[in-house]
Amino acid sequence: MKRALFFLFGALLGILLVSPARAQMAVQSQDAAVMPTSKPTATTACDGVCVASEDMATLLSLAKEEKCLKTSKPVLKMDPVVIVTDKDGRVYYSGAAPHPYTLTIDWCDYSVKATGKLDVTVAMQQPPEGGFRLRPKAYLGYMLAEPFRSGNSAKDGIDAGLLIEPLYFHSFNLDLAVGFRSFGGGLGVDITKNFGAYAGYAMSWDGFHSNPEVSLWFAFW
Repeated sequence: MKRALFFLFGALLGILLVSPARAQMAVQSQDAAVMPTSKPTATTACDGVCVASEDMATLLSLAKEEKCLKTSKPVLKMDPVVIVTDKDGRVYYSGAAPHPYTLTIDWCDYSVKATGKLDVTVAMQQPPEGGFRLRPKAYLGYMLAEPFRSGNSAKDGIDAGLLIEPLYFHSFNLDLAVGFRSFGGGLGVDITKNFGAYAGYAMSWDGFHSNPEVSLWFAFW
């Protein structure tokens, strides 16, 4: 009987000691089930199509480039062209070998350089061979018959005045002469651009005598 009571007392004592430990373990197990094992991963809300950051950077770069092309103008840098003509009418110009013509275009992030031969067409207006031309000329001449008239001397043949050229053909020209001793008309010839000779008919103011006259003239243009 004593042994049975002793065994029962021991069993009750064991139950009392083991139950609190099991209860604590059960609470810890429940807390572990409730606590999250890791932090939640952050997510970004996306309405429609989602684009990766690398692709977005590429799209922004393309948009900036398109805006630059629409709002700015290309800058052209061209080599100068020098054209030289000699007295024989031959034409020389830059842009051929060994120094080709160069063209550079800069536009936003683009830069294009092109080289090549430049074909140049040069048109020169040829002066007319003849026609109407109002050109004044100063002349110094001599009336050949005037000194031989009675009472005249050699100095009476000297004449000077103004020639008016209304018509010309190549180097020859038709002139009207008005001098301080005579007036008349004749034919002139250009020796240089502004200098020439004249021969024609002159009538003196003194007595209206007829005279052949020769002279040299200087043109104002």
